[in-house]
Amino acid sequence: MDLHKAAEAETEHRTASKLEPHREAIFTLRRKHWTYGRIAKWLNEHGVAVTLSSVHRFCQRAVVRRPRNAGTPTGTIPDALENIPFSISQTTTQTKTGPKKYRFNIED
Repeated sequence: MDLHKAAEAETEHRTASKLEPHREAIFTLRRKHWTYGRIAKWLNEHGVAVTLSSVHRFCQRAVVRRPRNAGTPTGTIPDALENIPFSISQTTTQTKTGPKKYRFNIED
């Protein structure tokens, strides 16, 4: 039995989500604060058979896969945020010079 020929004869499995063509519509509704259940119901009414959990998983995976700064052009960052220093210098208070005074006697 040749496994390679048997593997070639098998049908391809879908790897992309069936919600992928509707990505923009789903995220438009999410930006309008729609719940996953409401989006699932809306999609079912528009001919896409889907469950609440599949919409939730699709959104979670899409959020993880997107680049961190996607859609944020550098021109939209407020000037005040650009000028924040990386390290804030700490001010030190002047202390008296000399030995520390303790509340109890350490030396006998």
